[in-house]
Amino acid sequence: MTYKFLPQLPNTFSGKTVLISGQESTNLGRQEFLTVDDNEDEYFLEIRYDVHCSPFKEACLVDKILGVGHEEHFYLFDLETKTHIVSIKVEGYFGHVYLDDNLFYVAGASGLSCLDKRGKIIWRNSNLGIDGVIVETFQDNVILGTGDWDPPNGWRNFRLDKSTGDLIKEKGWQR
Repeated sequence: MTYKFLPQLPNTFSGKTVLISGQESTNLGRQEFLTVDDNEDEYFLEIRYDVHCSPFKEACLVDKILGVGHEEHFYLFDLETKTHIVSIKVEGYFGHVYLDDNLFYVAGASGLSCLDKRGKIIWRNSNLGIDGVIVETFQDNVILGTGDWDPPNGWRNFRLDKSTGDLIKEKGWQR
């Protein structure tokens, strides 16, 4: 399956789009489209939003659940039933989405959130940086990453408990 973000629909498109940003976004003034090609069919999903705040946008799939990070939100959308599951506002801006054990890990300006496929937030940690959070690796029960505390080069490493999102403090740890 391939995805591509488009600022507008192709002139040749005459069908109907499916709104993935939720009913609450219907009246927002800006829109962007995501084309989904599943080798059998190509269709367009619509994202409505209010402000441009992030250059990052990304789509990923767990089973038939599409995760989309765009501007200051992360959306879950069921491709099989073509229904919106959840919209989650990301602190500051959407940065990146990571997948591990069928869970979505959504990074923003200052933190990381863990969601399941139903859109339930398992945990959030919003104290990992002020201008960017990057997950380096997932280990058995630990997430290793970095957060930018003093842009542009004030990155500090962190270790999180994978099940709670809590910081794991080590000897000599400073924050």
